[in-house]
Amino acid sequence: MIHILRRRHAVALGVAAAVTGLLVAACGSGPIPGRSSTSSSSTSSSSSSSPGASSGCTYATAQSAVTIDATDSLRFVPATVCLKVGGTITWKNTGTVLHTVTDESSLAASAADAAVPSGATGWNHSLPPGSSWTLKFTVAGLYKYFCIPHETLGMLGKITVVS
Repeated sequence: MIHILRRRHAVALGVAAAVTGLLVAACGSGPIPGRSSTSSSSTSSSSSSSPGASSGCTYATAQSAVTIDATDSLRFVPATVCLKVGGTITWKNTGTVLHTVTDESSLAASAADAAVPSGATGWNHSLPPGSSWTLKFTVAGLYKYFCIPHETLGMLGKITVVS
């Protein structure tokens, strides 16, 4: 009788391990259905020739401070930001899972998901649930960042900094 119980226990553990393995393997298998892979600003102005002017981000339309939520829907909200040089962004984890705010191409699954303009330095910051982190931007240009555990699921962001 003890051998039968041990065998059932071993089979149950094997099934649980197989199911867990399948779930983990499926976690990073592509974009989330219904999510566009790009996002753009609908504001247009030609008052600046700074980086980002062609995307509608100008000094006149840029913000000085922005809060970006990292959510349980595996998104940065808003995903695209237009910021003035010297402005700050605060990332806040409003969800229940760990996120990162990362702009290091060496840590990216796809190098295209990370970018910093010449003269700027990338970053990698852990963002546990309920925490926040603020960064001041002093170099104009395009920044592309991602969440390490959710990058392949489309948790990406873009910041255009203008002067």
